[in-house]
Amino acid sequence: MSLYIIIAITAYSLYAINGVIDKFLLTKAVRSPAVYAFFIGITGPFTLVLAPFGLDWGISLQDFLIALVGGAAFVGALYFLYKATRQTSISRILPIEGGLVPVFTLGFAYLILDERLLPTQLAAFILLVSGAVLISFRHEKDGWHSKAFLNAVIAAVLFALSFVLTKYIFDNYNFVSGLVYTRLGFFVVAMAFLVPKSVRTAIFNAPKDTTKGNKYLYLGARISGMLAGLMQNYAISLGSVTIVNAMQGTQYALLLIGTLFLSKYYPKILKEKVTKAILAQKIFAIILISAGLAMLAI
Repeated sequence: MSLYIIIAITAYSLYAINGVIDKFLLTKAVRSPAVYAFFIGITGPFTLVLAPFGLDWGISLQDFLIALVGGAAFVGALYFLYKATRQTSISRILPIEGGLVPVFTLGFAYLILDERLLPTQLAAFILLVSGAVLISFRHEKDGWHSKAFLNAVIAAVLFALSFVLTKYIFDNYNFVSGLVYTRLGFFVVAMAFLVPKSVRTAIFNAPKDTTKGNKYLYLGARISGMLAGLMQNYAISLGSVTIVNAMQGTQYALLLIGTLFLSKYYPKILKEKVTKAILAQKIFAIILISAGLAMLAI
């Protein structure tokens, strides 16, 4: 199995932990998606500590702007994803992200990177995306919240654009340069959140309004998210951005296990019920994901 596949699987394992914590915090602690995205965005400049390890100071203005857009798109995607998560259940959001992010990535990578998948990779892509959608899909009687659906789609487009533009920088510079320059784009969007007075007030009040326990949870989420992001980006720098994004189903499989366990203790936050039919659906989805990974390992 290729090294970038192993790294991506590890990254999505950490993202699964991050996803459970984020859902809890967005429901109980930090209720504003803008506030949550702000505190993630301001971490961007901290990657400058990596500058001595290979930052290419000779980046062109065009590529620097592309890197900023790539980073900004990621924080924008987080904002819309968090909005959707607040508006509906996480089990409705995941099929959209699991299905559309890889598909949009495939399209953007084709147009921007001139990336073409081999027949075996394309077959693995279809299995992985199908498994990701199936494992996270759940029929709910009250239907979709239209605004949540729109926010989830916008998030998927922005995530895909961010990953592809980041891959472009990785291909033309090195990993450290790609990481540092795109993360500066994080900061640009974070500063934009300070413009509306209501959001600015919520941001400044968030630390004192959050309990000590939730602060530790947030720190844990950021550490797991940071490590996952580093590993996901490194996997993208080594291999196909389309395939790496198609592997999100591994994250959802682990997230399913986590939410099933924690829903017993926090049923109002992590709403997950499993009947025999749903269990069969999840098992079949895991088989599809496993088959996709097996094809990549050949």
